[in-house]
Amino acid sequence: MKIVIANQKGGVGKSTICVLLANYLALDRNEEVVIFDMDQQETVYSKWERDRELYSNDPLYEVLKLDLEDYPKYAADLDALKGETQVIMDMPGRLDDDSILTVIKDADLIICPIAYERSVFESSHVFARVARHLNADSQIVFLPTRLNKSIKYETKEKVREAMASFGEIAPEIAERVALQRIDTVSISTEAREVVQEAFDFIYDKYIR
Repeated sequence: MKIVIANQKGGVGKSTICVLLANYLALDRNEEVVIFDMDQQETVYSKWERDRELYSNDPLYEVLKLDLEDYPKYAADLDALKGETQVIMDMPGRLDDDSILTVIKDADLIICPIAYERSVFESSHVFARVARHLNADSQIVFLPTRLNKSIKYETKEKVREAMASFGEIAPEIAERVALQRIDTVSISTEAREVVQEAFDFIYDKYIR
Protein backbone atom coordinates (compact mmCIF):
# COMPACT_ATOMS: atom_id res chain seq x y z
CA MET A 1 0.00 0.00 0.00
CA LYS A 2 0.91 3.63 -0.38
CA ILE A 3 0.48 4.89 3.18
CA VAL A 4 0.68 8.66 3.53
CA ILE A 5 1.28 10.23 6.96
CA ALA A 6 0.00 13.77 6.61
CA ASN A 7 -1.67 16.79 8.14
CA GLN A 8 -1.18 20.42 7.23
CA LYS A 9 -0.64 21.20 10.91
CA GLY A 10 2.89 20.76 12.21
CA GLY A 11 3.74 19.43 15.64
CA VAL A 12 1.19 16.60 15.72
CA GLY A 13 3.78 13.84 15.57
CA LYS A 14 3.79 12.86 11.88
CA SER A 15 7.45 11.82 11.79
CA THR A 16 7.18 9.98 15.11
CA ILE A 17 4.16 8.04 13.89
CA CYS A 18 5.95 7.33 10.61
CA VAL A 19 8.94 5.72 12.33
CA LEU A 20 6.89 3.85 14.93
CA LEU A 21 4.52 2.48 12.30
CA ALA A 22 7.42 1.32 10.12
CA ASN A 23 9.03 -0.40 13.11
CA TYR A 24 5.74 -2.02 14.04
CA LEU A 25 5.13 -3.31 10.51
CA ALA A 26 8.65 -4.68 10.21
CA LEU A 27 9.01 -6.17 13.69
CA ASP A 28 5.49 -7.16 14.73
CA ARG A 29 3.95 -7.94 11.35
CA ASN A 30 6.99 -9.10 9.39
CA GLU A 31 6.20 -6.72 6.54
CA GLU A 32 8.64 -5.34 4.00
CA VAL A 33 8.72 -1.56 4.45
CA VAL A 34 10.26 1.42 2.72
CA ILE A 35 9.89 5.04 3.86
CA PHE A 36 10.03 8.04 1.56
CA ASP A 37 10.88 11.15 3.55
CA MET A 38 9.26 13.96 1.57
CA ASP A 39 9.44 16.58 4.33
CA GLN A 40 12.12 19.19 3.75
CA GLN A 41 13.12 18.92 7.41
CA GLU A 42 14.24 15.32 6.71
CA THR A 43 13.55 14.27 10.30
CA VAL A 44 12.98 10.60 9.50
CA TYR A 45 15.90 10.31 7.09
CA SER A 46 18.28 11.99 9.53
CA LYS A 47 17.19 9.66 12.34
CA TRP A 48 17.67 6.61 10.09
CA GLU A 49 21.13 7.78 9.00
CA ARG A 50 22.14 8.37 12.61
CA ASP A 51 20.94 4.92 13.63
CA ARG A 52 22.91 3.30 10.81
CA GLU A 53 26.05 4.78 12.38
CA LEU A 54 25.11 3.91 15.95
CA TYR A 55 23.92 0.32 15.49
CA SER A 56 25.82 -2.51 13.86
CA ASN A 57 22.78 -4.59 12.90
CA ASP A 58 21.18 -4.28 9.48
CA PRO A 59 18.43 -1.63 9.21
CA LEU A 60 14.84 -2.83 9.37
CA TYR A 61 14.01 -0.91 6.19
CA GLU A 62 15.27 1.69 3.79
CA VAL A 63 14.54 5.39 4.15
CA LEU A 64 14.91 7.44 0.98
CA LYS A 65 14.73 11.19 0.51
CA LEU A 66 12.35 12.23 -2.25
CA ASP A 67 11.64 15.76 -3.39
CA LEU A 68 7.93 16.41 -3.75
CA GLU A 69 8.20 17.57 -7.34
CA ASP A 70 9.95 14.30 -8.26
CA TYR A 71 7.14 12.09 -6.98
CA PRO A 72 5.36 11.67 -10.38
CA LYS A 73 8.57 10.22 -11.83
CA TYR A 74 8.53 7.39 -9.28
CA ALA A 75 4.79 6.83 -8.82
CA ALA A 76 4.63 3.92 -11.27
CA ASP A 77 7.61 2.26 -9.58
CA LEU A 78 5.86 2.55 -6.24
CA ASP A 79 2.73 0.98 -7.71
CA ALA A 80 4.89 -1.96 -8.78
CA LEU A 81 5.80 -2.59 -5.13
CA LYS A 82 2.18 -3.20 -4.13
CA GLY A 83 1.66 -6.66 -2.75
CA GLU A 84 5.30 -6.87 -1.69
CA THR A 85 6.18 -3.73 0.26
CA GLN A 86 4.40 -1.23 2.46
CA VAL A 87 5.37 2.23 1.18
CA ILE A 88 5.15 4.91 3.89
CA MET A 89 5.45 8.56 2.93
CA ASP A 90 6.18 11.24 5.52
CA MET A 91 4.74 14.53 4.26
CA PRO A 92 5.40 18.21 5.06
CA GLY A 93 3.00 19.96 7.44
CA ARG A 94 1.34 22.11 4.78
CA LEU A 95 -0.94 22.03 1.73
CA ASP A 96 0.36 24.95 -0.31
CA ASP A 97 2.05 22.87 -3.00
CA ASP A 98 0.44 21.07 -5.93
CA SER A 99 3.01 18.28 -5.51
CA ILE A 100 1.63 17.53 -2.04
CA LEU A 101 -1.87 17.31 -3.47
CA THR A 102 -0.61 14.85 -6.10
CA VAL A 103 0.71 12.51 -3.42
CA ILE A 104 -2.51 12.71 -1.41
CA LYS A 105 -4.53 12.00 -4.52
CA ASP A 106 -2.47 8.87 -5.15
CA ALA A 107 -2.60 7.43 -1.62
CA ASP A 108 -4.25 4.14 -0.70
CA LEU A 109 -4.35 4.96 3.01
CA ILE A 110 -4.01 8.38 4.63
CA ILE A 111 -3.11 8.44 8.31
CA CYS A 112 -3.73 11.89 9.75
CA PRO A 113 -2.38 12.49 13.28
CA ILE A 114 -4.68 14.89 15.12
CA ALA A 115 -5.08 16.51 18.52
CA TYR A 116 -8.09 17.87 20.35
CA GLU A 117 -6.77 21.43 20.64
CA ARG A 118 -8.85 23.92 18.68
CA SER A 119 -6.05 25.20 16.44
CA VAL A 120 -5.01 21.65 15.51
CA PHE A 121 -8.61 20.65 14.89
CA GLU A 122 -9.24 23.55 12.52
CA SER A 123 -6.18 22.74 10.42
CA SER A 124 -6.94 19.02 10.51
CA HIS A 125 -10.52 19.64 9.40
CA VAL A 126 -9.34 21.66 6.40
CA PHE A 127 -6.86 18.91 5.54
CA ALA A 128 -9.58 16.25 5.79
CA ARG A 129 -11.89 18.15 3.45
CA VAL A 130 -9.12 18.61 0.90
CA ALA A 131 -7.97 14.99 1.13
CA ARG A 132 -11.47 13.63 0.72
CA HIS A 133 -12.12 15.94 -2.23
CA LEU A 134 -8.90 14.90 -3.93
CA ASN A 135 -9.19 11.20 -3.23
CA ALA A 136 -12.72 9.93 -2.75
CA ASP A 137 -11.58 6.29 -2.81
CA SER A 138 -8.79 6.36 -0.25
CA GLN A 139 -9.17 5.26 3.34
CA ILE A 140 -8.58 8.05 5.86
CA VAL A 141 -7.75 7.25 9.47
CA PHE A 142 -7.47 9.99 12.06
CA LEU A 143 -5.03 9.15 14.83
CA PRO A 144 -5.35 11.17 18.06
CA THR A 145 -1.81 11.62 19.41
CA ARG A 146 0.11 13.21 22.26
CA LEU A 147 -2.86 13.11 24.60
CA ASN A 148 -2.44 14.04 28.24
CA LYS A 149 -4.72 11.75 30.20
CA SER A 150 -4.95 14.27 33.04
CA ILE A 151 -6.51 16.91 30.78
CA LYS A 152 -10.19 17.04 29.95
CA TYR A 153 -10.38 18.22 26.36
CA GLU A 154 -13.54 20.29 25.98
CA THR A 155 -13.46 20.01 22.20
CA LYS A 156 -12.92 16.22 22.12
CA GLU A 157 -16.42 15.11 21.18
CA LYS A 158 -16.85 17.92 18.66
CA VAL A 159 -13.55 17.02 17.00
CA ARG A 160 -14.38 13.32 16.83
CA GLU A 161 -17.83 13.98 15.42
CA ALA A 162 -16.50 16.36 12.76
CA MET A 163 -13.63 14.14 11.65
CA ALA A 164 -15.77 10.99 11.58
CA SER A 165 -17.60 12.36 8.55
CA PHE A 166 -14.37 12.05 6.53
CA GLY A 167 -12.87 8.84 7.88
CA GLU A 168 -12.48 6.60 10.89
CA ILE A 169 -10.88 7.53 14.20
CA ALA A 170 -8.27 5.14 15.56
CA PRO A 171 -7.65 4.46 19.26
CA GLU A 172 -5.82 7.28 20.99
CA ILE A 173 -2.08 7.46 21.59
CA ALA A 174 -1.12 9.08 24.88
CA GLU A 175 1.87 11.35 25.41
CA ARG A 176 4.79 9.39 26.85
CA VAL A 177 8.47 10.13 27.22
CA ALA A 178 9.20 6.85 25.42
CA LEU A 179 7.74 8.29 22.23
CA GLN A 180 10.40 11.00 22.28
CA ARG A 181 13.20 8.43 22.47
CA ILE A 182 12.50 6.33 19.42
CA ASP A 183 14.89 4.92 16.86
CA THR A 184 14.51 3.11 13.53
CA VAL A 185 15.67 -0.30 14.75
CA SER A 186 13.40 -1.17 17.69
CA ILE A 187 10.29 -0.44 19.72
CA SER A 188 10.69 -0.17 23.47
CA THR A 189 8.27 -2.03 25.72
CA GLU A 190 6.74 1.25 26.94
CA ALA A 191 6.36 2.66 23.43
CA ARG A 192 4.77 -0.56 22.20
CA GLU A 193 2.21 -0.44 25.00
CA VAL A 194 1.25 3.10 23.96
CA VAL A 195 0.85 2.46 20.22
CA GLN A 196 -0.20 -1.21 20.14
CA GLU A 197 -3.97 -0.76 20.16
CA ALA A 198 -3.95 1.99 17.55
CA PHE A 199 -1.54 0.21 15.21
CA ASP A 200 -3.32 -3.15 15.57
CA PHE A 201 -6.54 -1.38 14.64
CA ILE A 202 -5.01 0.25 11.55
CA TYR A 203 -3.24 -2.90 10.43
CA ASP A 204 -6.11 -5.32 10.91
CA LYS A 205 -8.73 -3.07 9.34
CA TYR A 206 -6.83 -1.30 6.56
CA ILE A 207 -3.44 -2.83 5.78
CA ARG A 208 -3.82 -6.59 6.16
